[in-house]
Amino acid sequence: MLPNYTVRESRRAKHVSLKISVAGSLEIIVPPGFDQKHIPEILQRKQPWIKRITEQMRHQQALAGVETSEKLPNQIDLRAIAETWQVEYRTTQLPGIRITEQPSFKLILSGDTANQDTCKLALQRWTTRKARVHLIPWLKSVSKEFDLPFEQTLIRKQKTRWGSCSSAKTISINCKLLFLPDSLVRYVFIHELCHTIHLNHSSRFWNLVGNYEPHYQQLDDSLRDARCYVPLWMEE
Repeated sequence: MLPNYTVRESRRAKHVSLKISVAGSLEIIVPPGFDQKHIPEILQRKQPWIKRITEQMRHQQALAGVETSEKLPNQIDLRAIAETWQVEYRTTQLPGIRITEQPSFKLILSGDTANQDTCKLALQRWTTRKARVHLIPWLKSVSKEFDLPFEQTLIRKQKTRWGSCSSAKTISINCKLLFLPDSLVRYVFIHELCHTIHLNHSSRFWNLVGNYEPHYQQLDDSLRDARCYVPLWMEE
């Protein structure tokens, strides 16, 4: 029996690729004009890979201590900035959700807390604000450290990319980086800053990355599996 899946057409895709989210959902990315009647045949061949990656992701999530259920979190671990927040939910008659930060890393959500979707959206917005406060100054610090200037920074909630750099030297940062170990976040910053010099993944680009981070290959490999650190409520 084939697994459930969604199909996304991408102009950047040169061939069919499969992505499994932290929630376990399967996405098929196809190039424009691809005949989708071939997808079941591809999935049949990829069944062992799908099973292996799904089990591997669950194992990594367990090791990282990441909550994989759809329940609202009682604790939020922002590994990148070494902050662990205890979350409390208080139901009130006020519409929507209000988030209040209290001393000792306590987060209070008050309002219509029975609505999980509203709570998740509020927590995602809170995470984005935290990313803006902490990640942008961090990126600027790394930029000055290596004399790799950029023009501006955007905080986004990207599905597949940890970061990106445009030809105008605008660096976009995924707010989900807050959940990753600080070593991986610093590597993402170095990676994107090097794209201000080489807007590709040529040998010259990787040589430049290696000048600033000698262990970039190991870090790049670790980054491929880093989605296991992101809680499910942040992915929806």
